[in-house]
Amino acid sequence: MKQCTSELRKVLAPLGVVLTLSPCALAQVPSPVALMDEVMVRYRDTMEAQFVHHLTSEIWDGSQTMTGTVQLWGDQYRIETLSEVITGKGDETWIYRPQENQVLITTVDGDGLAYSPSVLFRSYRQLYRPHVAAREVLGEVVHLRLELFPIDENFAISSLTLWIREHDRIVTRMVALDQSLTRTEITLKNVRVGIPLPSDTFEFEIPEGVEVIDLRS
Repeated sequence: MKQCTSELRKVLAPLGVVLTLSPCALAQVPSPVALMDEVMVRYRDTMEAQFVHHLTSEIWDGSQTMTGTVQLWGDQYRIETLSEVITGKGDETWIYRPQENQVLITTVDGDGLAYSPSVLFRSYRQLYRPHVAAREVLGEVVHLRLELFPIDENFAISSLTLWIREHDRIVTRMVALDQSLTRTEITLKNVRVGIPLPSDTFEFEIPEGVEVIDLRS
């Protein structure tokens, strides 16, 4: 350990870099597969967070941003924004839009799995291959950047990058690029894992009097 520290100081000292952490420990980044496995274990329990969803594309000008909350537990999820409530279990999703007095019921399959909030922690091995893991600092917090690429080159998502807090393996940022060069960035904050959630969190009851559009095949 002393020899490792000494050699790194010789290289970094002329650049004015001061080592405040163990440089040998910092050099030990988990393999991409091992890191993703650790994240999956972390998210086996319940999760709740606030998010900012930012969408840009090279095809159309401008961008779209929305904020809301997300709750996950296994293959169940609930997303709430100002304009809609999305509740999902497995491959089925209910989308409630109060302003339009409308409920959409759909089945998520194929390329649609790329956008399922629970896909990374349920079936990522079927869709993505972990490629690169590296250390980065976001907001003065040390993260591990993990790059995922689809196993099927024709998959909707061409690349997916996760930023994972090093000390607790919590994902705080995701960036996806799809085949049409649309860029989706999701930033998570106030992430809580292993919290108690009401039993009806992922249940959806269709409000009386709303239009129901059933798109399930």
